[in-house]
Amino acid sequence: MKKVDLGALFRDRTFLLVTIYLVYMFCSLFWADSLEINDLSKYGRRLLYIIIFIAISVHLAKNYEYFFSKLVHSVFSISALVALTTMGIFYLQHPFPGTRLFGYGLLDNPFQASSIYGITVLVCTYFLLRQRSFGMRLAYLGLLLVSFSYMLLAQSRSALLSLVIAMAVWQLFAWSPGKKGRGIQRKRLLIVLAIIVAGSASLFLIFPGFFDSAFLSRPSLYRLKLWGKLLTRIEAAPWFGHGLSADPRTEILPGRILVHPHSVVMGTLLYGGIVGLLLLLAVVISTLWQGFMRIEKPIDLLVASMALYGALCIVLNGNMLIHHPKPFWLFFWFPVALVVASEMPGHPLPGDSRISNDRVATSPASALN
Repeated sequence: MKKVDLGALFRDRTFLLVTIYLVYMFCSLFWADSLEINDLSKYGRRLLYIIIFIAISVHLAKNYEYFFSKLVHSVFSISALVALTTMGIFYLQHPFPGTRLFGYGLLDNPFQASSIYGITVLVCTYFLLRQRSFGMRLAYLGLLLVSFSYMLLAQSRSALLSLVIAMAVWQLFAWSPGKKGRGIQRKRLLIVLAIIVAGSASLFLIFPGFFDSAFLSRPSLYRLKLWGKLLTRIEAAPWFGHGLSADPRTEILPGRILVHPHSVVMGTLLYGGIVGLLLLLAVVISTLWQGFMRIEKPIDLLVASMALYGALCIVLNGNMLIHHPKPFWLFFWFPVALVVASEMPGHPLPGDSRISNDRVATSPASALN
C-alpha cells in the first residue's frame, strides 16, 4: 500500500463513490437498534479490505501489467480446471445431470460458484478471440465450455441470465458502427456463441428432463414472498435503513427461514435504506458508464462486460457488499477495480504505450492482453 497513489485514487469518481457508499453503510451501524464494539471492528475491517483490494488491483494493473496479465491468465485458467475436477468428483457420487451441482469450500454455494465461472467464461472468450494459434484457441474454448457447463449444472438461473445479457451486450458493442478492423474477432465471437448454444441444446436434447428440473420445476416465487416481507420491515426505516447489524433472517413460510435477502439491492435497502440504495446505484452507473464509454480496444469491451455481469448478478442474489474476502469479490469488485484503473490520470490511452516498472505495456486494462 505504500506505493499506491491514494491521492489519485480518491480523486477518481468511481473510487470516490465506492468509498462514500462503503463509509455510509458502515455508519449505518450507529443508528441500528443495537450497537456493539465487535460490529464496529468487524465491518470496519471489511470496509478496509475492499478499499485495499481495489487499490492494489489498480496499482498492479497500472504499474505491473506483465505480472498482472500472467496472474489473470493463471487464476482464470486454473479456475476452469478446478471446475472440471469438481464436476468429475461430484458426479462420480451423484446422478448426472439430474442432481444439482454443489461445489466445495468457499464455492459450495451454487450461485457464487456459477457467478465466478461466468466471469471465467467472459475472460476465456476474450483470450480465445485474441489467440493466433489454432491450438491455443481450442485450449481456451475447452476452458470456456467447462466453465459454462459448471454454470448449467449448478442450475443458477440468475447467473446464467446475467451471462446471457452480458454476452449479448458484448456482441452488440462489437458490431456497433465505427468499430472497424475487427472482422475476424467478430466472426470468432459469433462462432463461440454458436458453440455455446449448440452445446446447451445438445445437453437438453440428450437429457430432456434436465431442462424441466433445472429451469422449470424449481420454484422462484419464494423470492417474491421474501422481498414482500422485507419491504414491510423496510417501511419502518425507509430512508436510512436498519443498519448493517440488522438481522436479515426472514420467515417466508411457517418453519422456513431464509438467512438473507437473496438480493444485494434488497439487502442495501434493509441495511442502508433509500439513501444506501441510491449510493449503490451511483457506484454501478458510474462503473458502467465509464466502462462502456471508454471502449477503444477489445479489452475495454471485456472489462465493461465483466462490470455489467457483476452488476446483474447482485440484483437477484447476495446479501451485502461489505464482507470479508468472498467469491463475489471476483465478479463485482474486481471489474470495478479494472474500470477505476482505466479512469486513473496519467495512464496512456488505448493503443499508446509506455515503459512500466515491469515490462513494456499499454493501458491498465490492457494488462489482460
